[in-house]
Amino acid sequence: MRIPLSISSSTSTPQLSPIPKISIPLYHSKMLKPQMGAIVDTYPIDDSYALFLWIGTPVQIAFVQMDLGSPITWTQCDPCSNCYPMQRSPFNTKESSTFRELGCYSETCLDPRMKELLGNCTSWTCRYNVNYGKESSSFGTMVIDTLNFERSNNELKEFIMGCGDSYEGPYRAQLSGVLGLGRGPLSLQSQLNAKAFSFCLVNFGSQTASTLEFYDRAPQIDKHGLGNNSIIMVPLRENSGYPNYYFLQFVGISINGFMLDVKSSVWGYGLNYDGGVILDIGSIATYLPSEAYNVFKLEIQKVDHNLTREHAHEDLELCYKDDSFNVYPSIALHFENGNVAGENFVSFNMNNDQTLLRVDEGTVCLSFVEGKDSNLTVIGSNQLQGTQLMIDLVKEILIFTHNKC
Repeated sequence: MRIPLSISSSTSTPQLSPIPKISIPLYHSKMLKPQMGAIVDTYPIDDSYALFLWIGTPVQIAFVQMDLGSPITWTQCDPCSNCYPMQRSPFNTKESSTFRELGCYSETCLDPRMKELLGNCTSWTCRYNVNYGKESSSFGTMVIDTLNFERSNNELKEFIMGCGDSYEGPYRAQLSGVLGLGRGPLSLQSQLNAKAFSFCLVNFGSQTASTLEFYDRAPQIDKHGLGNNSIIMVPLRENSGYPNYYFLQFVGISINGFMLDVKSSVWGYGLNYDGGVILDIGSIATYLPSEAYNVFKLEIQKVDHNLTREHAHEDLELCYKDDSFNVYPSIALHFENGNVAGENFVSFNMNNDQTLLRVDEGTVCLSFVEGKDSNLTVIGSNQLQGTQLMIDLVKEILIFTHNKC
């Protein structure tokens, strides 16, 4: 069964956003490095977004990947028993006069909210163990040092972070660690006491930096775009099974204007705490639970007869010979409406750049993958290219703004 969709509208009064307290340049790793005296190399192609942090006294520079599900920020540090190979030197703890380790009986290490992350403290120092899915982990010591930001006069004197000394799984050599923007008291936004933060995912291949911005007060959005869907507002919720993630109130996926016939429980809508929908800007593709992906794949194959199919590329099954005359299926994501003046749900309509990945010369694939081992729906960075994302931490709302980068 396929259900036709309607478009939301709003007549809300336009309002202006506050000026951010901190604005940090944000780079996609396809970009050339900015011209800065201490940084000279360039970065290979991959699927991450990253920024520079100035840590310690005197300052040492770390280049860290943004992660919306990481509860802490960490960077690899010397001395290091088992660090992954990096293009830059690890943070040298002995060279920083403001560096100190956190003990097992520190307030941070005893915080019950951090028990899963810091709960295995058996020595004097407070140890962390953070996992990223089933593939990667970082282990190390919790420490305090001074944090500064690129092109900003703000300084966080007592920044709590992880000093990684061992790891499991793949990590990119050009990155020093991870910037934690997940839920929890040790995320960067929590330590800044920010009421909201925003960032824009520049298109792949862009040579222009975007910014990660933190706000002292919750923003009041300019709502001119709500009437034509250039801005949509989506409620967030927590999930006790995944306490570090921001879960979206998701309604479903449509193809060529018709909603896929997938049970709402598959999307974690309601009281299904085993699943749900999150954003992962460190994952390029969108992963759908098997039940949803099978319906998605079947519907795509009903409407792609005008395209020349190609062999699957790794996990990407829906692949085609690229041609300038191709008309690809129109795909949209639908969410519960977080704007009280609007309709019941809002639509995130994606263009070809957001739905397709060029995997070989002359071959493109739909950037949707079956998440065979998880009930989570993970919306990846390819779908979010060119979109500003703002998370209002007071109202628990995620605001998408199209073509804002």
